[in-house]
Amino acid sequence: MIIYKRLPFLLLSVFVLPFALFGWQKMECLAYSDQEKIVSIKNAGAEMFDEDPVMNFLGKGFAEIIQELGEPHEQGVSSWYGPHYYIAYTHKEGVIRFGSPEPEKKIAVSIILGPGKEVLGARVGMTFSEIQDILGAPAFGPELGMDNLYYIDYYLGEINHEMPEVFISFSAETMHSSTDDAFIKWEAYEYDYVKLM
Repeated sequence: MIIYKRLPFLLLSVFVLPFALFGWQKMECLAYSDQEKIVSIKNAGAEMFDEDPVMNFLGKGFAEIIQELGEPHEQGVSSWYGPHYYIAYTHKEGVIRFGSPEPEKKIAVSIILGPGKEVLGARVGMTFSEIQDILGAPAFGPELGMDNLYYIDYYLGEINHEMPEVFISFSAETMHSSTDDAFIKWEAYEYDYVKLM
C-alpha cells in the first residue's frame, strides 16, 4: 500500500525532475557514448558561440580573424599565459588579443579581453558581483591567485566528465574592485581539434 502512495512521486522524480533540472538537451547527451561526445567547439555549444561575437572567434584561424577585423594593431610571440603567437586589436571599446600555440595554422585557442570588452554579456570593468549576476555562480572564486590578483573562473561544456570545453577567468586587484581583464581559453583544444583533424 505504501508503494502505491509513493508511486506518483517516484515517477515524477525519475522521469520529470531530470528534464526540469537538466533540460532536454542534457538528457539527450546522457544517452550518447563518450566517443559521440567528442565534438569540435563549434558543435559543442553552437548556439552560445554563434550568438556571442567574442566566443565565435575561438577555433578560427588568424587569417580568418584578420579578414573579419582587419590588420591587427600588434602581433608577435609572447610567453604571457604560456608561449603563444598572438594578434591584438585596440578599439575604443577595448583591447582584444587572440593567442595560438600553433606556429603554422595559428588557430585562436585563447582570447584576452581588456576593459570595455564583453563576453556572454559580462563586461571587463564590472565587479565580480556584477559578473555573477549575469553569468551565475562561478566554478571557482573569487579567490586570491597569481600575481596577488583575485579571480573568478567559469567552465563551459565538458569533455569526458573531466575537462571543461572552455575556461573563462576574470581578474581584479581586490574582491570588490572593477575587473581588469578576462582570459578565455579553449581548454579542450588539443583533445577536440587534434582528434577531428
